[in-house]
Amino acid sequence: MSNYQYQRGNRNNGDLTYWILAVVFLVCMPPIGFFMIVLKLLGGKKRTGRSATTYARRPDAAPVGARTTSPQPAAELTAEGRNAQLAALERKGRTMTIVGAVLTAVFLFVSLSSVSNAFYWLLHGDVVWFLEDMMNLLPIFCFLGGGAGCLFVGLRRQKKVRRFRQYLAMIGRRTSISLASLASATGTSPAKVKDDLEDMLEENLFPNGYLDLGSGILVISGDGLSDPPKEEPKQPEHPKEERPQDAVLDEIRAVNDAIDNPRLSQQIDRIGVITAKILDYQRQHPEKSPQLHSFLSYYLPTTLKILRAYAQLEDQEVAGENITAAMERIEGMMDKVVEGFEKQLDQLFQGDALDITSDVEVLERMLSKDGLSSKDSIRLEL
Repeated sequence: MSNYQYQRGNRNNGDLTYWILAVVFLVCMPPIGFFMIVLKLLGGKKRTGRSATTYARRPDAAPVGARTTSPQPAAELTAEGRNAQLAALERKGRTMTIVGAVLTAVFLFVSLSSVSNAFYWLLHGDVVWFLEDMMNLLPIFCFLGGGAGCLFVGLRRQKKVRRFRQYLAMIGRRTSISLASLASATGTSPAKVKDDLEDMLEENLFPNGYLDLGSGILVISGDGLSDPPKEEPKQPEHPKEERPQDAVLDEIRAVNDAIDNPRLSQQIDRIGVITAKILDYQRQHPEKSPQLHSFLSYYLPTTLKILRAYAQLEDQEVAGENITAAMERIEGMMDKVVEGFEKQLDQLFQGDALDITSDVEVLERMLSKDGLSSKDSIRLEL
């Protein structure tokens, strides 16, 4: 016999003893018996240590750490076996419903008849006799409450069995299913689905099943809990650093795209090429940055500002006197702007040109001194 079956048998024996004591107290001391029945009926869902994967160890089981044979998994129930268990649960619920309905009807009739007699004394001002009759009716009220409790629990169990059938129909032959899928399909809250599945596991409807609360999945097969797949660490993506030079060149291209004048567009292309070379030279020779201060802080921004204004004037599509004059003024100055940008680039190489000239003069003098050059050409002897 499995540990689970042993635990379940102990629980059933304890339940039977509890019910016998409750009935005894209900007859001898009705208030205590009544509260015992209520606590038992309403406390079923709050069983402590409720878990489908927790089992009590049998007294004759080997102690922890002892060498034992591998436990054999319980045999899976067939559809017929589950239906038989559900039918048994439904019969229990139906029996409780019938017993509760009979007790409720009988003791409700008796209590109403007796209460009318008690209120007779109250209406005539005899409170003592009224209280005495009400105390005598206390056992009847207890039986009435017990019957109502049985009726309520019986109806709830029958409704739960219907939900169990829905779950089994949706699970079918699957070996696992998520709680969210069952909740969505049945229109039941996930918490209630979880409680129902725990009840189904305790009723041994899934002998090898368990609830994986970490991933919210009911596992029905006996393969055990599988470790989640390890995720390979992602290599951090280094965002491309946008250089200020790129932003300037992008702005020049954007201004050029906004202008329709073909000649002016060619001049802007030339300005873009020269500016790219100037900025590249600055990146390679940062010590020359002071020499480019005026160009970067005034000439280039002012040129872009004027070109943006030209694009706005061009978009007006109105040949007004002021608009035409302003556009012609800008078109006329662009040759000077291009020339100024070219001279700025040329000045950057002024020092390099002087160094190159000096090196050439020294080389010529050395060749002439060593007789390796003529007046008109340089001759190298090997």
